[in-house]
Amino acid sequence: MMNLIRHTFFFMLQFVGAALVVVSGCVAVTLYHRGMPYSQTPEFHATLLIYIKAGVAAGALFCLILLCYHLTRKTLQEPGDTPWNNPDNI
Repeated sequence: MMNLIRHTFFFMLQFVGAALVVVSGCVAVTLYHRGMPYSQTPEFHATLLIYIKAGVAAGALFCLILLCYHLTRKTLQEPGDTPWNNPDNI
């Protein structure tokens, strides 16, 4: 049970980290090119919602890749399975 909680916490942390990196990077580039007064406009808030959606999508994709990696690694490390390249399976 602790293993499940630890992995769930790990994936949530990775998701939030990836989403924050994408959103903060987009905001930083936008404010660098348009200036700090742009952050007080309604257009910036509309753009920020798009950046948040992109950050959530990037975080979800990153966690999906991590999940596939961990499941593949766990499957390859389990003892007792017949190898996939066994001549009897062909």
